[in-house]
Amino acid sequence: MKTKIKILSLSFFIGVNTLQCNLFDPKSKITNNELVEIVTLQQLNANSMSEGQKLGLTIAYSHRFSIKNGPHLFCREYSTAYLEKQAEWELNIEQTYATIGNAIGIDIVVERINGPCAINNKISACHYDGVDGINDLIPYAYSTEGEHKYLIPAYIYYGINNLKNAKEACEGYNGTYVCYDPTKCWQ
Repeated sequence: MKTKIKILSLSFFIGVNTLQCNLFDPKSKITNNELVEIVTLQQLNANSMSEGQKLGLTIAYSHRFSIKNGPHLFCREYSTAYLEKQAEWELNIEQTYATIGNAIGIDIVVERINGPCAINNKISACHYDGVDGINDLIPYAYSTEGEHKYLIPAYIYYGINNLKNAKEACEGYNGTYVCYDPTKCWQ
């Protein structure tokens, strides 16, 4: 009887291990087409995720700027290092961007967000080194519309007329420009 139990136990153990190996062998379960789909989805998710989170920052609050009833222009994110500045910087934010929007011919809507901000059609980013003595990055993520319809026209509104593209605008303020889609970035 003990021998039969040992043989049954050993057979059961070998069977479970064999079954487990077949169930969890990823090479035999994913086709090449499925792998391409997975990589493509990961790329799309990476381009739509929060720029600040992508940089490893803990984002306390954000602002998403959009054309009224239209596409998102850009996101601006602030780490927890900027919490003391939030009330001051948000005091007249809607009026400020309404003035800029009127000057460049678009109706800008400001969305205040607790936490990170992302835009689905992100093509580029500009990371500023900080402001007001705070050294944490302030990441911006731009859509095509954000680069073309907002960024350069806004700089022209402020009297900076010699810029050729979004990369120059970003680097003009010691920011680091990142292009996620070379076919659409304005650089």
